[in-house]
Amino acid sequence: MNEIKCTIIQDVLPLYIDEVVSQDTKEMVDEHLRHCHICQQEYESMKQNLYLPVEKPSPLFNTISKKFRKKKVVISIVSVLVTAIILTGAFSYVFHYKTVIPYSKNLIKIETHDDNQLVSHYFGESYAGVNGTHPLPLEINGNKKNVSFIYYTKTIADSPTRKLINNENSLNEQEYTFNLPESEKIDAVYYVDFDVEKIAREDSWDSLLKRAVLIWEK
Repeated sequence: MNEIKCTIIQDVLPLYIDEVVSQDTKEMVDEHLRHCHICQQEYESMKQNLYLPVEKPSPLFNTISKKFRKKKVVISIVSVLVTAIILTGAFSYVFHYKTVIPYSKNLIKIETHDDNQLVSHYFGESYAGVNGTHPLPLEINGNKKNVSFIYYTKTIADSPTRKLINNENSLNEQEYTFNLPESEKIDAVYYVDFDVEKIAREDSWDSLLKRAVLIWEK
């Protein structure tokens, strides 16, 4: 049998190590390695380079890794919740936080209908609600009168649901009118914002007259 050169054996060693050579080639390399010290060393060196031992992660590493993954999940969930809270708060502020509409004779008018019903009309575009009182007996310039207070509110932006329900072609005028209760008893109507609880606690209806605007009088 002819002696095979070391260069040929070393060329096929990677395939031999990967066990993808034919049986005849394997036997040839086996035979050569048994007698060739140089190729044996090359084989051992190549085998170590091609098959590096895989170290298993230590238990401590696994514990830290699991805690880190859990922490990332918690941070992600908290971030989503905080974002949702901020967006909800912003939406609520823009579409539900009400401010008082300043009085203007071009925006707010009181009319008397045939049945003596007093009706307040609002002619503005932005509108959220209206607040009014029953007639209150107050003394004005030495005369006792039954006075009603009224004011309108608006939000920073119209609610999207309100826009869907009430488009420009279907706005109901009733939404912009307010029938003052017990109109037959009312002597005067004043426009001013008021807080019933605050008035009951630390203010009075008489004090409201100082900053109220007379918008209708019998």
